[in-house]
Amino acid sequence: MSEYRLFYKEDEKVTFDLPKGWELLNYVDPKPGEITLRIDQMVDRALDSPVGTSRLEASLKAGMTVAIAVDDWTRPTPVRKILPALLKRLAAVGIKSDDVTLIVALGSHIPMPEEALLERLGQDVYNTYKIIQHNCRAADLVTIGNLSSGGAIKLNKAFFDADYRITIGSIIPHPMNGFGAGPKTVMPGLAGYETIREHHTVYTIQEGAYPGNTATNPFYREVCRVAERAKLNMIIGALYTNQEKVYDVVAGHYYEAHQEGIRRCLPNFTVKMTEKADVTLLSAYPYTEGPQLMKPIGPAAMCTKRGGAVILLATTRGPMPEPMLHAFDIVRELGSDHPDQVLLDTFKKRSLVLNEAPIDFNMALFFTEVYKARYDLTIVSKDVRREEAERMGFAFASSMEEAIGKVKEKFPKARVNIFPIGGMVLPDMGESPRLYD
Repeated sequence: MSEYRLFYKEDEKVTFDLPKGWELLNYVDPKPGEITLRIDQMVDRALDSPVGTSRLEASLKAGMTVAIAVDDWTRPTPVRKILPALLKRLAAVGIKSDDVTLIVALGSHIPMPEEALLERLGQDVYNTYKIIQHNCRAADLVTIGNLSSGGAIKLNKAFFDADYRITIGSIIPHPMNGFGAGPKTVMPGLAGYETIREHHTVYTIQEGAYPGNTATNPFYREVCRVAERAKLNMIIGALYTNQEKVYDVVAGHYYEAHQEGIRRCLPNFTVKMTEKADVTLLSAYPYTEGPQLMKPIGPAAMCTKRGGAVILLATTRGPMPEPMLHAFDIVRELGSDHPDQVLLDTFKKRSLVLNEAPIDFNMALFFTEVYKARYDLTIVSKDVRREEAERMGFAFASSMEEAIGKVKEKFPKARVNIFPIGGMVLPDMGESPRLYD
């Protein structure tokens, strides 16, 4: 019987054994944890005692307009289970459905198909409320100030013009912001393309912008500045076990409630380590959207020796986006021996390889090239095609056994990390990582 497992999908695991000569260093076997309430009950409890701000009942009255920004399908947030409890509260204080606007905070992501939107929001909500998918290039974006780096902050008009503004998201590890949800649903979720581009190119490469860190993180600090200027009134954040199960919800002030949520869920994700591995094997789960698959490589890089190997098990809803793959082609055609440095230099100029493409395509390119320069990267998948993986510069394997066999040729003896749910792990090596040196 195979001893170890990685999550391919929520209901599908891949099992495998370690070969002779490979010694296990860390195996973060996810546990579901004890969950005693339904999600709607968690939302009610959070809204009864919001952190750092007044209850909705004390802040709202009939006739006010409310904008609710929700994250898109690149995140695991159970939006359709959270919204009814919130909307019931709004109705109870006299807020009519016609005065509520739901905004999908896409940032620069590709819009969700209608069937996916229906699934995410639920039939009743979909049929009853006004729904907008944010357009980062919309002509009516409003300017609400400037980033600390100088560029204009442009924001979704429907959100900013509302009398009361709420966001819904998942407080899970994020490669640059430390954690997602809260203020991040506004910035970049509701921002203009040029605002996102400047923010991401300037702050991604600054010291402190790494998974799990918000205390000394300039990327996060600027996100919070934008949320304040956007007059974000309340956040609702789902909290997770390390098996990607929602065990509670936090609500309240964009910074104070976000920090409270991070404090409560951080122990679920943090793994203290004293030694870096030669090889790390992990799943990209819960990320299943093309450019998002690269995110868990960051935590792997934090606890793998330079020159070591990372094997990533990944699934995706559909083909990898051609514009993103083309970005890898462009970098390869430059002929540089150090494409990671080319991209770092591009960011320092506040520019992108694909200046009109979604920012997450460019971020996937950036992180992949940076990590390829430091580690041997292999993708294992039944859904990502070999040609797609190879265009991105990954080695490809159709099974864990094949991938392990190939990596073992270079690492006949190795100390190994295994992260069954790679998107829910935060390695703690006792010091701040320096990912781009």
